Amino acid sequence: MNWPGDIQNGIEADLRRRICMLELPPGAALSRAQLMEDYGVSSTPLRDALLQLQAEGLVEIHPQSRTMVSLIDLDHARQIHVMRNACEQEAAAVAARLHDPALPRELSQIIELQVDAAQNGDLAAFTRLDHAFHDTIFRHAQLEKVRRVLRRESGHIDRLRALHLMQPEKTVQIVADHTAVRNAIAAGDEAAARTAIRHHLSQSILISEKLREARPEYFSHNVQPSDRRPDSAA
Repeated sequence: MNWPGDIQNGIEADLRRRICMLELPPGAALSRAQLMEDYGVSSTPLRDALLQLQAEGLVEIHPQSRTMVSLIDLDHARQIHVMRNACEQEAAAVAARLHDPALPRELSQIIELQVDAAQNGDLAAFTRLDHAFHDTIFRHAQLEKVRRVLRRESGHIDRLRALHLMQPEKTVQIVADHTAVRNAIAAGDEAAARTAIRHHLSQSILISEKLREARPEYFSHNVQPSDRRPDSAA
């Protein structure tokens, strides 16, 4: 039976959100029976959603055995960071060059909502707004397809950032970083926009080893010995 794509996509999106927010933590076993009950579906759309998440490296499926949330792969996160860093710098620079006055206004509104979410301790809303901030820049730079590709590949980075977000100072830092990006774009300063976004994206990667030391059970052990600086290719 062919299921409507929006059913599978909805399950997939919600599971991705729960995994990336650590609601379903790395290493957690996933009961298909429980998930079918939670989403009110049969096995087919759930299976297809899990297969997609497996392709993204967020789920491990062991046939006739178990399905589990994958551990955070730091080497994967660092490699995707290089691609994400380059693409986000380009999007910010293009947005600054286009100098659309509507964009700084939209970004300011998102930042204000983030401040409110942080003050209310609503990290889920704060994270949604964080994605909205970056999505808005890519949309104004007319690079939405690039953003979609990055989102599919960024699960390990997103979980790293979710761990970092649990530290109280992280929300303050993100608001300050977003404000710097917004100001550079508003000024039409391409170089400053690149610098601001590069600084913003590097923080969780820079302390990734500390995050792993704090929660070693969340991380895989296939880390490459060459611990290059994450900004070296930027």
